[in-house]
Formats: sequence, C-alpha cells, structure tokens
Amino acid sequence: MFASTRWRLTLWFVAVLALILTVLGVTVFFITRAVIFDAVDDSLRDRATTEVRLLVPRLGPQGRSLQPLREIVVGPTFTAGGYFYALVGRDGEMLAGTSNVDPNGLASQEAIERALDGGPAFDNTDSSTGESLRVYVVPIEAPQTSGLVLEVGRSIEPERETLRNLIFILSGGGAAGLALALVAGFFLAGRALRPIGAAMDRQRAFVADASHELRTPLSLIRANAELLQRHPRKTVQANMPALNDIIREIDGLSTLVSQMLTLAKADAARTPFAFTEVALHDLVEDVGKQVRVLTDKKELQLDVRVDGPARVHGDELRLRELLLILLNNAIEFTDAAGTVALTLEADGCKAVLRVRDSGSGIPPEALPHVFDRFYRADKARSRAEGGAGLGLAIAKWIVEGHGGSIRVDSSPGTGTTFTVELPTH
Repeated sequence: MFASTRWRLTLWFVAVLALILTVLGVTVFFITRAVIFDAVDDSLRDRATTEVRLLVPRLGPQGRSLQPLREIVVGPTFTAGGYFYALVGRDGEMLAGTSNVDPNGLASQEAIERALDGGPAFDNTDSSTGESLRVYVVPIEAPQTSGLVLEVGRSIEPERETLRNLIFILSGGGAAGLALALVAGFFLAGRALRPIGAAMDRQRAFVADASHELRTPLSLIRANAELLQRHPRKTVQANMPALNDIIREIDGLSTLVSQMLTLAKADAARTPFAFTEVALHDLVEDVGKQVRVLTDKKELQLDVRVDGPARVHGDELRLRELLLILLNNAIEFTDAAGTVALTLEADGCKAVLRVRDSGSGIPPEALPHVFDRFYRADKARSRAEGGAGLGLAIAKWIVEGHGGSIRVDSSPGTGTTFTVELPTH
C-alpha cells in the first residue's frame, strides 16, 4: 500500500512542478521575446527618426522630378549591425537606399499604405535568402514631396536564434529539473510516509498488545464463570475463590482500559492539562505518606527527602499520578527488606525528582524500551502483579506535557533510578 502511495505522491509532486515550470517557462519566454523585439523596434525607430531629420532638407529643393530622388544619399555611409535604409514610393518602388538593401525584404504594399494613411508602421518580411527581417516604415513629410516613405530595417535572425536557445535552455532545464524532482520526490515521499508507516506499525502493535493483554483476564473470568455455572447449588461462600478471581481480573481490566483511554486521548490531544501553581515539595511529602502503606506492607524502607521548596506550573493531579506510577513501579520490582527513595531537588530553573529503588535492575537491552507501550522487561513478573506495561508510557506523556524530561538509569543488580526534570518559575 505504501509503495503505491509513495509513487502517487511522487507523480503528483512532479506533475505540479511540471505545471509550475511550464507556466514559468512560457512567461519567461514571452517576456524575453517582448523585451528583445521592443529593443529592436526602439532601435529602428530611433534610427528612422534621425534619418528623416537629415533627409527632409535634402528633399525640399528637388522639385517634382523623380529622377533626382534616385541620386539622394539615404542612410549612413557605413551601416553597422546590418541595418539598411531605403526611400520608397507609394507604389513600392525603391527610389534610393543603402548598398545592402534587399528589394525582396522591403515592406509590403499594405504596410506602405498603412504608414502613409495612419503614421509609422512596422512590418515583418523575409529576404531573398529566407532571412527574417524587421522593417520600420515612416512617411516623409517634406515640401513638394508626397507618397514617399523611409524604410529602416535589419535582420532579426540573431534575436530569433537567441529565443531558440532560450527555448532549448528552458526545455532542457525543465526536463532535467523534472528528472531530479522525480528522484527527490520519490525520496522525500518515502521520508514523509515513514512516520505514517511507523505510526501505523505502532497502532497495529498497540492493538495486538491490547488484544493479548485483554485475552488472559477475559479467559480467566470466563473460566471462573464456567466453574460457577457447573456448580449452581454451591453457596456464595463456597464459590468465593472464583468470585475473588473474577473481581481481581475485572479490577485489572478496569485499570488497563483506563490507561489505554488515557493514552488514546493523549495521542488525540484531547486531554488538556489543568495548569496551576503547584508546590511540588508539598506534593512529594503527601505522595510519600500515601504510598507508605504499600511499602510497609511489603516490608520496604521508604526514604522521602525534599531539599528546599520548588514550585512548578503544572497539573497537580497529573503530577501526583506521575509520582504514583514511578513509586508503584519501584515497589513492585523491589524485594522485601529493600529500599525505595523519593527525592526532590531545586536546581536553578528546574526541579529534579528522583525515584530510586534497590531492586534487581533492568537489563541494558531493555532500557531503550522501558517507556514503550506494553513493554515489560520481566513479562512473567509483571503479569503476576497486574502490570500491563502502560504506566511508564503515561509517565513520559505527563512529563513531556509539562515541558520536562525523564530518563532511566539502571543495571542488573544495582537497582533503578528514574530522574524527572521539570521547569520551575
């Protein structure tokens, strides 16, 4: 599924980029084309204006005779840049011009009439060799002359060649860009889909683990219920072991479902924290008193130490839940006559909480996974004591929701220490 999605994303990316490059390329081409030919037209217009200003005094004394017009010098002696000049009558006959004039490249009769009737006009023509020319036609207004126009033109093949090269560059660059975009898009699509794939893998693992965790208590409840069903005549007192097992499993299921619901809401960001000013030192003292019953029951020594006041901006109920999770975890994995310690230190702009136990420790290979959902380093022991491997995941969510950090240090035989750092104010 992800392979086809990856290709679809890549192709959509390339298609959108192709559209953008096409629009950009067409825009660049036509703007460049307009700029180039506007420059040509301006150059022709300037040269024609200059030549008309020089030509009019020469035409004034010539009278009505056409023959002397052919003797008039038109245009500069040296026409650099391929420019040509021609004096043309209304009928299109060239009366005078520069030596490089190609009669086939002069303006059309329609352009001459348009210039005489409506003012200067441009015309595109072709030389006898097929070369593209641009010609500017200007009517001559001088005493005793009528129906004469000055044509100034030049080849526009250099400009056309420039535009052809521009098309080649834009097309080649666009094709190369699309090829690179295809490769880069395929790579980026893979990178973009990787978190989604990981999330789906986590979701599948979560569902599988939840199903596995639910299967055992449900099986035990069913087995005890069937036991009661086979002995309907027994009194409640006689069936008390089975009833106790059912109640214990239901309590475990309630805890599991509550933890799963908490994590589901956390994933959906639907469990906002009720932030207030929390006296963390008072909270630590209170939680220590709360769990002392559990440590006394298991014959553990509980040490609670608070080094100075510390106040944080947080959710008191969630912070209490965090401490209870860490302490319950320490109590569960510490054997009788062991020690569990809870300490609070104010370290500048942060409060440091530590929960330390003298238990068996956590294997090194398990340390990177202790905050993963449903992960248990000692699966058999955790199941026996009702743990589902969600408590530390909830603890991490609470710490990160308060802008803090949590880490674990442990090694087999030396116990485990969870360190929480929370920002103070």
